[in-house]
Amino acid sequence: MVRPRFRPAPLALALALACASLSVQAQDSTAGVTLSIAAQPLAQALNDWARQTSIELMVEPSLVAGKTAPAVSGRLTPKQALDRLLAGSGLVGEITGTAAVVRLAGTPLETLPTVAVTSERDSDATTEGSGSYASKAATITGKTPEKLQEIPNSISVITRQRMDDQNMATLQDALQYATGVKAVSYGDSAYYTARGYNLGIEYNGVSVMNGIQYQPQLDLAFYDRVEVFRGPLGVIDGAGNPGGTVNLVRKEPLDTFHVSTETQLSSFGGARQVVDVTGPLNKDGTLRGRAVIVGSDEHQSIDRYRKKEAGFYGILEYDIDPRTTLSFSVAHQVNADSDYDYGVGKSSLGGFLPSSFTQNFSPSWNYTRNILNEANLNLTHRFENGWTSSTTLLYRYYGYHAEDAYPFGATGSDPYLQDFYAEKQQGTYNSFSADTNISGPVHLFGRDHTLTFGASYTQVNEAFEFGGEDLGTWNVLDPTAIPHPVLSLTSSSKSDYQQGGVYGQAKIRVTDPLTVILGGREVWYQEKDQSGGDWTVGTQLNGKFVPYAGLVYDIVPTLSAYTSYSEVFAPQTGTTVTGQGIAPASGKQYEVGLKGTFLDGKLNANVAAFRIDNDHYELGDPVNPDFYVDAGKVRSQGFEAEVTGEPLPNWNVYAGYTMLDTRYLSGGDSTGQSYDLEEPHSLFKLWTSYRIQQGMLHGLLIGGGMLAQSQTGRIDASYMQGGLAIYNAQVGYQFNKHVTSSLTLNNIFDRMYYSRVPGTYFGQFGDRRNVMLTVRTDF
Repeated sequence: MVRPRFRPAPLALALALACASLSVQAQDSTAGVTLSIAAQPLAQALNDWARQTSIELMVEPSLVAGKTAPAVSGRLTPKQALDRLLAGSGLVGEITGTAAVVRLAGTPLETLPTVAVTSERDSDATTEGSGSYASKAATITGKTPEKLQEIPNSISVITRQRMDDQNMATLQDALQYATGVKAVSYGDSAYYTARGYNLGIEYNGVSVMNGIQYQPQLDLAFYDRVEVFRGPLGVIDGAGNPGGTVNLVRKEPLDTFHVSTETQLSSFGGARQVVDVTGPLNKDGTLRGRAVIVGSDEHQSIDRYRKKEAGFYGILEYDIDPRTTLSFSVAHQVNADSDYDYGVGKSSLGGFLPSSFTQNFSPSWNYTRNILNEANLNLTHRFENGWTSSTTLLYRYYGYHAEDAYPFGATGSDPYLQDFYAEKQQGTYNSFSADTNISGPVHLFGRDHTLTFGASYTQVNEAFEFGGEDLGTWNVLDPTAIPHPVLSLTSSSKSDYQQGGVYGQAKIRVTDPLTVILGGREVWYQEKDQSGGDWTVGTQLNGKFVPYAGLVYDIVPTLSAYTSYSEVFAPQTGTTVTGQGIAPASGKQYEVGLKGTFLDGKLNANVAAFRIDNDHYELGDPVNPDFYVDAGKVRSQGFEAEVTGEPLPNWNVYAGYTMLDTRYLSGGDSTGQSYDLEEPHSLFKLWTSYRIQQGMLHGLLIGGGMLAQSQTGRIDASYMQGGLAIYNAQVGYQFNKHVTSSLTLNNIFDRMYYSRVPGTYFGQFGDRRNVMLTVRTDF
């Protein structure tokens, strides 16, 4: 659908068209292109023409309204095809470089009014190569790219440019700088919450159960962007997590040859190297490929803690015909962590246990090794009527082996003499997911609407073996004295989770400014467990309907107001200390907000207010850390605001603020108290960079950021960590168009703090001051 986007001055428009032909490699308007465009409304036909020719198209919406275009196919020049589409319409088209203008015959170029640009690049959600912190679209809500302003929910997109500027290598790095998300270290892994609840995860829009909390992830060098949807995503994501969903979107092959490298050196010691190669693999460019290799060996802020990683990602794309693309990708990664540390709990005398903030409380033989494998197959077809179908098969494997020990409390009056427990673990996690969907436009009652239908299925098999023993009492400041015991695997368990569903969503344009979104999903779910005997069936659902509704009202073309209603339904896999399962979480979310896209899409801004009421919330047992309790009925509510993009040329900025309140609505003696002290009441995140493009300092980059939060704690602790702010700074230089470098100083003032406040067990120190040198090449 063609909609107004900006109003250029006549001279600016003429200059833009002229510059387009000089500054980029243009699609030659005299060269033949194989086209396949159906007879359809002229607006959609012009969209297809722009996509198939890779030419930006500008046209006033009222000029094409109500007009139809004939079918055009075969090998034609872009100009020949455009003329055929416009035949008999009273319109003419002009092509200059990679830009085209459609206007009334006899109307000079300088009198063109409001125009719209439509092409595949305009609707594509890809962020690589944009150089921006702002994304025009996301795929997490509707399977195909949707403009952020048209989605009645709070969404953040961490673009490739921001990942590079902030030296993000892990998912924890990215979510640490995602609005409203709390990313918490836990030994060699991490867990993530938003709006008072755990997050879920998707990979290229395909949901995977139990796939993010405490789970290692592939390196961010393999991904184009990280999309974060806050709140329940039940329609597309099935039994959606009430806190939100993360969508990791992989890099795709480029249609031109391209090689890039990234080298990083840390003051903690160690290095990281990335090599990325992509381009066409045959003469016609119908077969494209990409390979990314990453390796690292890095010490951490905590003494003795060392992380190693080696990974590979490869993808092939093949255009079976101009409308059908088949892609296949694989990834393999090995992580090995030595001397990782779970930290120490609160002091037996009360308060924090005094120690250095680089103290490692683990023995010298703590070690874990995990392997991640992934294979993804996708078939996408773009129909002549504007509809798109996509079918994806995803397989993921995670295998791990670990031996470690940790302190779990003082035995006497000396808080430094604590009992240590050693454990040996190994296990596997296999998941298979499938999703098929179709979406496209429908023209009814003089307006264009969008429908999406689909079905999905996912199965997860987990196998776990465990053994452990008490090591007695040791000084937590001298854990290297603890000998390495011979540990055996003494118990095992298996779990099987299956979930299926069908879903649908309709975006109905009631009036020019008002769009109504209605959707729903029917969910089937079953879980089984085995622990030394026969399989036992846990939660089982034979059909649960999860509805969704939203409204978007365009106040002006660049600013929209929205409201939405979502239901929460999420089976929970935790068990109580008595071995009982916890009932599925169920509840409702209400959200209202404003979204704006300014400066021709260069700057995005949004604010949102929300409330989530949830029954049977699964909460970690404060006394038994491997188990959970049913927290009863809880409520989270708050406010979020975010700005991303380029407010001025060469100045990129990201800023996000969250105010959150979490309360027990019915929890016995806890009623009215907070159920989640780890998420701060106020959370502010900032990163900005400015590139000087003129004068003696041409090529210089200056940047920096901060993380600030109010007090945090743990539900099993009687004390809190006060509010804090961590500041970072960066300076960089672009030597030429191929080589850039940056030097980043993290935690400038060397603030000592806990990233996970100690409770009965397991506190984690935040990173001390450190320096990161990064050199990137691009050919």
